[in-house]
Amino acid sequence: MNENKIVIGIFENELYAIIAKNNLREAGINASILKQFGGIFLPFLKQVDGVPLMVSSRQEEKAKKILETKFI
Repeated sequence: MNENKIVIGIFENELYAIIAKNNLREAGINASILKQFGGIFLPFLKQVDGVPLMVSSRQEEKAKKILETKFI
């Protein structure tokens, strides 16, 4: 079953993205960091400055609440 992934946040650097990912993991949310795009065409991201963090679209609301609490 394919899960729809969405970008939940774009972080200034990889360290901040890792911290956010770990905070989400502690809450039971699986997140993934998009590192280098390697020439892959990702039209939904357009021009991205920073490190995108992705989660399942089913966990979007919970993830947003956690990130708002941790990264105000």
